[in-house]
Amino acid sequence: MLLLFSVLACTVLVTLMDAAVSSNHNYKVSKPRLYSTAFVTSQEPCKADKLTVYKVVLTTHWTREKFPKQYPEFRPHAQFSKLVGRSHNPSYILWRLGTDANDGVKTFAELGKSDVLDTQSQGEGGIYDEFSAPPISTGSGKTEAEFFVDGNHSRVSLMSRIIPSPDWFVGIDSLNLCEQGSWVDSLTFEVDPIDAGTDNGFTFTAPNWATSPQEKIYRISSFYPNHPANSFYYPQLKRLPPLATFRFIKVKEYELSQVFYHEDKDTNPLFLQSESENDISNVVHVIHENVKLNKAITTTVASEVEPVTEPAPRHYEIPSTSKDAVISEIVNTYEQRRTKNKKGTKQRRGPRSCHVSDWSEWTPCSKTCGIGESFRTRTILKHPRRGGKACPPLQENKWCGSARSCKGAIDHYFNW
Repeated sequence: MLLLFSVLACTVLVTLMDAAVSSNHNYKVSKPRLYSTAFVTSQEPCKADKLTVYKVVLTTHWTREKFPKQYPEFRPHAQFSKLVGRSHNPSYILWRLGTDANDGVKTFAELGKSDVLDTQSQGEGGIYDEFSAPPISTGSGKTEAEFFVDGNHSRVSLMSRIIPSPDWFVGIDSLNLCEQGSWVDSLTFEVDPIDAGTDNGFTFTAPNWATSPQEKIYRISSFYPNHPANSFYYPQLKRLPPLATFRFIKVKEYELSQVFYHEDKDTNPLFLQSESENDISNVVHVIHENVKLNKAITTTVASEVEPVTEPAPRHYEIPSTSKDAVISEIVNTYEQRRTKNKKGTKQRRGPRSCHVSDWSEWTPCSKTCGIGESFRTRTILKHPRRGGKACPPLQENKWCGSARSCKGAIDHYFNW
């Protein structure tokens, strides 16, 4: 009897959700809190020749009032690193619960450095756009960035390191922004802290203590890890307050359309239609679920968002070439306006090889009598990025000294 009731309840829930989705594209729906949308695929893909711009807004809620235990006040105080993100196809994985963190994720989760992640550039391994947003200098704050997706690369993954922490971060794994053949207008995700599984520390300011062997990436909850020293251990709570919120807002869609008003088809220009999609009524709240514990998570209700009036479409005339050339022109134009960090705009660049300084002078010989060693060093001026050449050796050693430098003690020197 209990089994029959559960089946009926699930059927009703699925029917209601399907009805909300199929009615039209502007909808509000509550979904179970999931750890990832990596395995959720749209029944109908979005058009491959449609380029869409999204804005992601990361809002953090790490305050003493919400997380009083061991709250870091100084050296360093509570903050978040820069936000790194990739739009990509299903073949690319930035990070995923239940799997091992790669070297890039390990370095970023422990140190907040993205050099290793940046070695894989746009167009490689399923990546479509790589982007970042400035760090948040306090526990409660906001940062944002814009990025591109298309029908073949409709997913986005992001992460921002929690500072201070052993290897903790907040992030989204493989969110599919294409829903039933259309780009969603707005999505909101509440997230919990994630442990990269590479450091054993339980507290925010724990010393570096590498996990050996490395553990799988997992979600930190109010009761896991089940240890009183855990900075996020609040066993009296069923669920932690959301540590951060990711909001994705569709900014604009670009679609190619042919306009025939000349008899000569070779001279027909391609017109690019820009459809502003600011009606952000599609709001979904989702949160990570711990795969390791496989706990059932209840749903949360979407917040109200005021719709924004949609302006009239604009057209941009571009010489008739190829679809790729047109899309490239859009990306180049848009890149000039979007801010990657506080210092200003950052344009797409090719691979950057490692740059090192000149060699230093040789050090004095390690021995004043007999054979010793001397060395010289050089430092890294620029780390390699986007597939550039790796850094050469940073130190050279050579033998130095001789028995003649022992000031008359040659016989003693060779007396073994």
